[in-house]
Amino acid sequence: MRYPITIEPDTVGYMATSRDLPEFTAAGETVAETLENAIEILETTAGIYIDERRTVPGPSNTLDGEHLVALPLSTALKVLLSNAMIERGWRKADLARALGSAPTHIDRLLDVNHKSKLAAIEDAFAAMDRRVEVDVHAA
Repeated sequence: MRYPITIEPDTVGYMATSRDLPEFTAAGETVAETLENAIEILETTAGIYIDERRTVPGPSNTLDGEHLVALPLSTALKVLLSNAMIERGWRKADLARALGSAPTHIDRLLDVNHKSKLAAIEDAFAAMDRRVEVDVHAA
């Protein structure tokens, strides 16, 4: 999940925005610092969508002049899990029942700031009759 962002000069440096995620705004003194800060803000923005039970839109195609910022893999999986729950009409309690786990476990599973085990995320997808597949591409 690599989101295109636009970086423009601002009064104290640079500001980044995303047409896919209107709530996203990152800043920095340099373009490089803005790109670095954008990763954390992108995660925070995704977390807001998850907390509000809103579908996180996928990234659109990159336009000329845009930069790509990738969600860390664990956050991308949590976004996809949350989106799958919304699509299926499931709440956290539904997933907890399906997994036979405590609601607090599901809270952590969807928390972008919590380091969840990959096996736990895979189990959650499996409970919704889904599987995770991974592709690796040259940088």
